[in-house]
Amino acid sequence: MQLLKPEFIDKDNRRTLKQLFTANIAQVNSYDAKKGAILGNHYHKETTEYFYLTRGLVLYNSERIFYKGDVFVVSPPELHRIEVISSDASFLTFLTKPFDQKEPDLWKKS
Repeated sequence: MQLLKPEFIDKDNRRTLKQLFTANIAQVNSYDAKKGAILGNHYHKETTEYFYLTRGLVLYNSERIFYKGDVFVVSPPELHRIEVISSDASFLTFLTKPFDQKEPDLWKKS
């Protein structure tokens, strides 16, 4: 996992624009999760997954807390587990390979 900093920030009296990351994205998902929810606990062999936390706090792999506004990327084959530790959390995921029900790129550590 790698925490990303904005690639570019442009600010004027009208707005602040943050270019979060540049990537070839095939799918975008939106999550609203409740406190205590554990998500993921898997890895991908081919898919890189970007996370953008828009609300709340999450614990990544029982070792690092991410806050609203944080962006991080998980590259194959890193195992990733997200636990919601605030009252609720919302985040977006951006995947480099679309999910396929017949051939999901989801693997559990054996």
